[in-house]
Amino acid sequence: MEAADVIAVIAVQNAYGVAIDRRDWAALRECFTSDAEFMKFGRPPRRGSVDEFIEWAPAFHADFSRTLHQMTTHQVSIHGDAATGSCYLHAVLVDSARRTAESVFGRYADELVRDRSGWRIRRRKFDATWWHVTTATS
Repeated sequence: MEAADVIAVIAVQNAYGVAIDRRDWAALRECFTSDAEFMKFGRPPRRGSVDEFIEWAPAFHADFSRTLHQMTTHQVSIHGDAATGSCYLHAVLVDSARRTAESVFGRYADELVRDRSGWRIRRRKFDATWWHVTTATS
């Protein structure tokens, strides 16, 4: 059972990136418990509830024509109906005019719980490693 749980936790972490890139805010919400807490998100980084994060995400991403969130190097530890997981993030955020692209590198550290619907993130912390803006050339 543990291997299936590890795969399910990784799937939730990956579903987060897919939901943001598709701007599927309902699917994004499904990645989290109703009482989920975020330790860092946005610019400047802030703490908040899942409701605050879901309210913030559409407005922040509206300035970008495309985004590509890539989650890699997953590490998962299962403890019954609780889990810890981490993964690296490389996100590419292309502005609406397609003149600049931001590259964000960092690491998510998650606490997850299993409920009737499956695994959900209860607490997420993001530690940024690098943030860079590239300008398109003519």
